[in-house]
Amino acid sequence: MDMLLVIIMLVLFIFLMVFVFSTALLTPLIGKRNLIFVLSLGFIVGVVGGAFFISPLYDDIPDMARAVFTSTTGGPEIININMSTDSDVTAFIQNTKKINGVKDVQCNKITVRTTEFNMSDWSNTIQKSIPVVDSDVKSVDVISNDTLIINLNKDNNPMILAKNVEKWLNMAAGIEVLSNIAELSITVEPSQVDSVSTQLPQNEVVIANITGPVEDQIASFKKNLPDKTSLIIFCGIIGMLVGLLGLFIDSISQLVSKIRGKMNKKE
Repeated sequence: MDMLLVIIMLVLFIFLMVFVFSTALLTPLIGKRNLIFVLSLGFIVGVVGGAFFISPLYDDIPDMARAVFTSTTGGPEIININMSTDSDVTAFIQNTKKINGVKDVQCNKITVRTTEFNMSDWSNTIQKSIPVVDSDVKSVDVISNDTLIINLNKDNNPMILAKNVEKWLNMAAGIEVLSNIAELSITVEPSQVDSVSTQLPQNEVVIANITGPVEDQIASFKKNLPDKTSLIIFCGIIGMLVGLLGLFIDSISQLVSKIRGKMNKKE
């Protein structure tokens, strides 16, 4: 949210509190029996101000906190994305490494969807053979009779690897590959996460999640935030306190004056 809009929202809420305070100041002319009226008015106005002026700002608090956490956290953030190997994954990696703030880009695994095969006949063979077919393969997990997850070593060539695996599956087992989804991690400076995210080709990649020290702190921060209902009720309580302050401001002023007078006499 724009900073100017934030300031306007806060000022409007303060104006509402000034209204409550001013109304409470009139109660000596009306009578103290209107205490319930002042408290009710303060609560209702506070709730309305909280719902319309403070609550909309509440959604932006995590983003405000993110700016603070980003400036105090040194660890990098990881943008995890998914993309099909129908796109040129290798070119994407090379181009992304050139973006300001990107420290590294790695393809961690490829999820391979295939035609159905007999797991009891082919599971062990697939797990043992594919790492031999391509040295970039760290291990293979056979998830089901139509899904493989190929875990990769660092600095691999996902396009060549996907072709090698597809060729071997077809020739050795008669298994057709239907699709390959590469899972990549982009290591980014904390302050550049938003900038890098907007520069990724949206028609080719899907951002799965963002992990790292800043995101962990944001998640912890969100857990400790009260819900909006509690926030609105709290604004109502503030309205009541402002009303009480206006109602008893004369008594409070007199009490403060007496205390100051006694302190001056002692000195």
